[in-house]
Amino acid sequence: MACVTNSHASDIHHFFKGRTMDQDFHYYGTYYAARQGGFATNDATLIAKAANFVDFFNENEYAAYWALVHDTAPTDNFRVAAIVENPRYTVQYSKAGMAVAPEDGLWCSFHFPPGNYEAPAETPSHEAVHGKAVAAALPGFCQRDTNAGLAAVAAYQASRVPDFNYGKMLNRPQSALSRELIVDTIRCATDESRLVAILDHAAGGRDILDHQREDNLRRLRLILLGLRAHVIADTWAHQDFNGLNSVLNTYWDVDYDPSSWSPLKQGYGRQGIDYNDGTAGWRNRVLSGVSAFVGEHREVLSFIGGIVGTGPVQGISANLEAAPNGTSYLGHGWMGHLPDFSFVKFRYKPCWANPAQPPLERDNPREFRAAWIELVSMFSQAAGKGQLALDAQFDAGLQKAVKAIEEPFDLERRDPARGHSARAWQTAFGDLPADLPDANVEPDPRTVLAGVVRKTDHSDRFGISYINVYSDLYLFQIAADYHFHFVSHYLSQQGIYRFNGSWSQQTSALKGDLSALFAAKAV
Repeated sequence: MACVTNSHASDIHHFFKGRTMDQDFHYYGTYYAARQGGFATNDATLIAKAANFVDFFNENEYAAYWALVHDTAPTDNFRVAAIVENPRYTVQYSKAGMAVAPEDGLWCSFHFPPGNYEAPAETPSHEAVHGKAVAAALPGFCQRDTNAGLAAVAAYQASRVPDFNYGKMLNRPQSALSRELIVDTIRCATDESRLVAILDHAAGGRDILDHQREDNLRRLRLILLGLRAHVIADTWAHQDFNGLNSVLNTYWDVDYDPSSWSPLKQGYGRQGIDYNDGTAGWRNRVLSGVSAFVGEHREVLSFIGGIVGTGPVQGISANLEAAPNGTSYLGHGWMGHLPDFSFVKFRYKPCWANPAQPPLERDNPREFRAAWIELVSMFSQAAGKGQLALDAQFDAGLQKAVKAIEEPFDLERRDPARGHSARAWQTAFGDLPADLPDANVEPDPRTVLAGVVRKTDHSDRFGISYINVYSDLYLFQIAADYHFHFVSHYLSQQGIYRFNGSWSQQTSALKGDLSALFAAKAV
C-alpha cells in the first residue's frame, strides 16, 4: 500500500436497514463539532439533524411523486409550485434491494465515497484545505493495494475476480474526492451565489428564492453542511469498504494462514474477527445476524422453546450483528456495526489484502478523533472564521471529544451501544443541542426533518405526497441531489466510475444541464 504520513500527527493530543455510523456521532458528535467550529446552538442543531437524517431518508418512507406546495397544512385545494417525480433517497432500506441490486450511486455518494486512487494533479492539497497545522495533525492519505488479495480469492471464488477491477472504489479518508467535497462545502457556505445557482436548477427553486429568501438560504446552507458532514465522517468510519456489491467488502478468518494445514487456520467457513471494546481486552467473535436476532428475541423464543420442549435459547447482543457468509457483499455489512462504534478496535483480514500478512487493525478511537478534527476544521471555515487554529480552546474541546469517543462499552450487553455513546458526548461537553433525541430510537421523531404535509396512502411509489416547498425536508432533498451530482460528475470526469443503478439515471429535484455548477473550482 502507498501511504503518505504526517510525522506530526501525534502532536494533537440495524446495519440491515442500511444504517451507517450511528446516531451518537452523526448527531451529537456533529453537533459538538459545529459548536466548536463557531455555530450557535440552533444552527448547530439543524446541522446535526441534517447529518443524522442521511441515514433515514429512505425509499420505504418517502417513495411517491412529490407535489411541492405552498401550504403547511392539509387542504382540499393544494397550491402546487412544482413536481418532483423521483426523490433522491440517501439510504436504501429494502433488504431484497440491497442484496440483489444495491444502488451504486446512493451508497457511493452518501456512505462510501470512492477514494482509493492517486489524487489528480488539480486536487487541493491537505494544507490548502485545512491549513498546515490541521493537515499535520491528521493522518496522511493512504492508498490500499487491493490487488494483493486477488490470487487468494481467485482460488476460492473465481467468479468474484472481476470485483478487483474496482479497487479505486474503496472508501479512504482524506482522498482527493473528500478534499474536493470539503472545499465545495465551504464555498457553498460562504458564497450565497453558489446556493442561488443550485436553486436556479431546483424544482420550485424560484419560489424558494422569492419567499423568505434569507431564511431559506440560511437553512439550505446549514442542511448542506450537515449532509456533507455525514459524508466526511463516513470517510473515516467506513474506510476500506466500498458502496458496491463486492467481494472486496468481505474477509477471511482473522487466523487464516495460507501456509498452514491446521484446520484452525483456514480462511473460508468460520470467518471470525477480533475486537476490543475497552472493557475486557481482545475477544474473538464470528459475527452473525441470526444469533443477534435470537439475542434480541430471547424471551419470546425461550417461551416457545418451553412449549415445544427445547428449553431456553441463548443469543448474542444486537451490537454484534452482521452478515458473514451471507449473500450481500454491500459496504460493511459483513463487519456489522463495528466500524460505527467510536470506542472499538478490531482486527480482520479483508479479502482485498494478502491473507499471508498480519490482520488489518482498525483503531476507531484514533480514526474518530481525526474525523472530529476534520469536521471542526470544515465548520470553522464554513462559519467564516478562517482555517482552524489549534489553540488552547480547540485543545480543550478536543479533549472532551476524545473522552466521549473513547468511552468503553461492553458489546456483549443487550442494550444498544449508541445510546451509551450519545450520553458520553452530552456528559463530556455539557452544552446541549436544542433537541435531545434518543439515539436508541431510529429515527427519533425529533431528528426527522419536517415538511410532509400529506403523505400518500399508496403502498407503492406511485401515489402523491404533498411536501412544503420551503420545508427543511425539501431543502434537504435539494442538498442531497446536488451532492449526488457532484460526486457523480467527479467520478465520471476522472474516469473512475460511472453510476449505472436505475435510481442514478433518474431526474430528481435538480433539472437541466448541471455541468455549469461543477465547471469552476475554488480553493
